Amino acid sequence: MENLPLVSILMPVYNGREYLRPAIDSLLEQTFRNFELIIVNDGSKDDSQDIIDSYNDARIVSLKQENQGVARSLNNGLKVAKGKYVRRHDADDISTPDSLQIQVDFLESHPDYVMVCNQQAFMTSNGKIAKNHRVPRNKFFGGKMLKDLTFDDFSASASSPVVHGTACYRKLEVLEAGCYRPEFIVAEDNDLWLRLLEKSKIAVLSDCTYFMRIHGGSATHFHSEKIQHFRNLLISYAGQRKATGYDPIMRGVHIPYAQKKSDQPSLPQYKPGKYYRDDLRYIYGLYADAGDYSLLWSVFSEIISDGWKDPRTYKLLLFPLIGSRLISVGVTIKQFFRRIS
Repeated sequence: MENLPLVSILMPVYNGREYLRPAIDSLLEQTFRNFELIIVNDGSKDDSQDIIDSYNDARIVSLKQENQGVARSLNNGLKVAKGKYVRRHDADDISTPDSLQIQVDFLESHPDYVMVCNQQAFMTSNGKIAKNHRVPRNKFFGGKMLKDLTFDDFSASASSPVVHGTACYRKLEVLEAGCYRPEFIVAEDNDLWLRLLEKSKIAVLSDCTYFMRIHGGSATHFHSEKIQHFRNLLISYAGQRKATGYDPIMRGVHIPYAQKKSDQPSLPQYKPGKYYRDDLRYIYGLYADAGDYSLLWSVFSEIISDGWKDPRTYKLLLFPLIGSRLISVGVTIKQFFRRIS
């Protein structure tokens, strides 16, 4: 009888040559070894397939197809997956060596959970990790090692606490739920999680075992203008299923798509030096946290060039460099002198 892998790792890739090799390497270096790595080449135009073919590891299963999108690529991978469990992984991210072992141990000892996922930290395009920029944030766990996911954790106005690349789930239950629905161009993962939650439990572990790379070609960046639209839909559809047992897709209704925004959006009117770049606050702080000074300087220059006449600009630039601890000390001292004055 064939010795089947316990876990099937699904990695779709489209034109991912720049970061594909470190992503694959991080999986082949896992301490848990009983897995297959299914890499679905979704019609890449670059040399991603050459990189995949360069590996001589029997655990790698290579699938080539015409471009079909993430949801269909994952469903195609599920059709050939042999594992009891399926772990997702993106082609530009990295997992720690113990990532898979932690998840397998959890699912093997918690049969009442359909899925387990982990906290992740962001990583710059240069591979430097911003250890304090995480999803979900530490406060999400309330000081505990595990949090059960609930419907209230999903919102149309906020990102999901489940990082798709960390998700490890029971294959049979996902097949029974209907897999990923390709009607969701983005947020196909959150749509699936909400359907799974209707019948079972999902755990989020506070172990930070995954590093998500932030770069201009990432899917989140590329589809940013569509994300809000599909977040609204998945929350609405979950409510309809709760009330009636069905949602529009289940009834065969065509899903509405977001209106495409102009490729050249109009910029706000501002005078030179008075444009406060609050939109760059998070990424600037992330680069500072990661110690990626080449990227930090690039964003620093943009912020100062646009807003050097606005006093808020200097607070924005200074605080991430000072650090949260020194800021807290400064606030405490300021409050002390206010009390004694």
